[in-house]
Amino acid sequence: MNRPNDRDLGMSRPITRRDFLNGVSIAITGSILGSSWVNAGNPHDISPGESGDYYPPELTGMRGSHEGSFEVAHQLRDGLKITPSPVTDTGETVDLAVVGGGISGLSAAYFFRKAAGPRAKILVLDNHDDFGGHAKRNEFRHGDRLLIGYGGTQTLEDPGSYPPEATALLKELGVKTDRFYTAFDQDLYKSLNLRRGVFFDKETFGTDRLVVGAGSLPWKEFLASAPLSDQARKSIARAYEDRVDYLQHLSPEEKLAYLRGMTYRDYLTQVAKVHEDALSYFQTLRLGLWAIGADVLPAWIAMRDQYPGFQGLGLQSAERGEPYIHHFPDGNASIARLLVRSMIPAVAPGNSMEDIVTSRFDYGRLDEKSSPIRIRLNSTVVHVRHLGDKPATGEIGVTYVRKGKTGRIRARQCIFAGYHAMVPHICPELPKPQATALSYSLRAPLVYTNVLIRNWTSFHKLGLQNAFCPGSYNTSVSLDFPVSLGDYRCPRSPKEPMVLHLTRVPCSPGLPAPDQFRAGRRDLLRTSFKLFERNIRDQLGRMLSGGGFDPSRDIEAITVNRWPHGYAYGYDPVKREVAYDFDDWPDEKRTWLAARKRFGQISFAGTGAASNAMTESAIQEAHRAVKELSG
Repeated sequence: MNRPNDRDLGMSRPITRRDFLNGVSIAITGSILGSSWVNAGNPHDISPGESGDYYPPELTGMRGSHEGSFEVAHQLRDGLKITPSPVTDTGETVDLAVVGGGISGLSAAYFFRKAAGPRAKILVLDNHDDFGGHAKRNEFRHGDRLLIGYGGTQTLEDPGSYPPEATALLKELGVKTDRFYTAFDQDLYKSLNLRRGVFFDKETFGTDRLVVGAGSLPWKEFLASAPLSDQARKSIARAYEDRVDYLQHLSPEEKLAYLRGMTYRDYLTQVAKVHEDALSYFQTLRLGLWAIGADVLPAWIAMRDQYPGFQGLGLQSAERGEPYIHHFPDGNASIARLLVRSMIPAVAPGNSMEDIVTSRFDYGRLDEKSSPIRIRLNSTVVHVRHLGDKPATGEIGVTYVRKGKTGRIRARQCIFAGYHAMVPHICPELPKPQATALSYSLRAPLVYTNVLIRNWTSFHKLGLQNAFCPGSYNTSVSLDFPVSLGDYRCPRSPKEPMVLHLTRVPCSPGLPAPDQFRAGRRDLLRTSFKLFERNIRDQLGRMLSGGGFDPSRDIEAITVNRWPHGYAYGYDPVKREVAYDFDDWPDEKRTWLAARKRFGQISFAGTGAASNAMTESAIQEAHRAVKELSG
């Protein structure tokens, strides 16, 4: 079977803006001032307030860490000069400057206003062209029909177990979590007889074949038509179905200690005796959950999260307290939008969690002089320092680059809610031990892609809801969550347009996790949108061909949300250990505790401050940071 050519895949169709600078390495020297490349990837030559056409959620192509959002920071990281004299003093003095406009930064602004009063002047600075950070909203149009997808943080997972600070915030924003039990249609895909599948690709398994019925059919029956050896079929079925205690000679405590000393791959091969032919199936299993493969995922984490192979050990695995349904159509971007609207009411109409879904924000109202709270986008902070003789006194100078120009504002206090590893480059006055601790901040790369297709009859014909693709470019393909909320209605008929959600995690098996993350970041920043698009079209065309899917005809838009710095993890630089769950880590190993310590009038929020990528952690860290400054 030959790979289809570009024309067969529809690469010539003008579905979206393609920026061929995306992914191309640009040589940089000297000052950024006057350099056109600084905004090369910015979707507009305008800024919020300059035109009513500025509306980032509807942009397709390369999103997430888009061109124009990271180059200045990378210059700073690499030690290149980026703030030549003169720096323009904007004349602005605020009570609080927030660096980073994700959920944590926005929550910090919210909590600070609540503590300091409605007249408190707050400025949020963010390097992206939209607020929300990883909580990214993607909008699509099919004729007059609006379809919404999530390009990042997707769900309020188990909100009943949230810490009090996060629970209270959601309540104040008007989020009623019980509403999702009716908004999320848990029976839609079941009523259409759609099931899970596995797509085996030719490059990995010798032939292209989609097999449907994973988890609903007996595994032996499901795997009978899979392009696998007999040994691989038996091993996979046994891992899912057998309840054998491979460690029966050990006590529960000894079993757990044993599992802590090995990877999931080692457990499969050395303990469960899975055949080598089956490892290509297990390597990327549920890859989007932890953004690492079986070669580095700790076996005890796999056991806890109910990966196959452990059900006979008699150990307690994690049980979800609530169904995975607390999902806005744009994921947790609606939380960011609710925060912004609560602080800047003029930005959008409405007052509920339901009307926020279809509210079109007026980005020109985000940074108005008359507003006590302002959000300034496309602004990369490059320098933060105390202006007084001592860090505990005086104001703070915050310098940022926006549209190739350098500006400076003054703030009485500052909260940093961005990527912690950048802080030592931005705030050189930090004590060296704290700067070193901040530099250990670790994040895993991943890609969330949304593809608008004109209908999903191919999925219906195949009986498919979602697919695990163990050897493919994207390891998962799924129909979007069926959520109808407010005036928004999800697609219910296969004849309607649909947003597909694809996940890719760039891995380099065999390397330690931190090295895999670094390699993955390089991969994402070097990969052009054109290559993403071709691989997406090729994979969907091959996987869905049996249902009549034609990538040239059926794909109408593609939005690639790349996140080189995605999930936040803890890190022990001495042993080079990654903290996937650090309940048993002593404080001296938790480098993020020293990293987030208040310094003068600067405090630190963001998921990096908790080494936990969950939304509730982002909110909780924002609350802690504000409390530190007011204490």
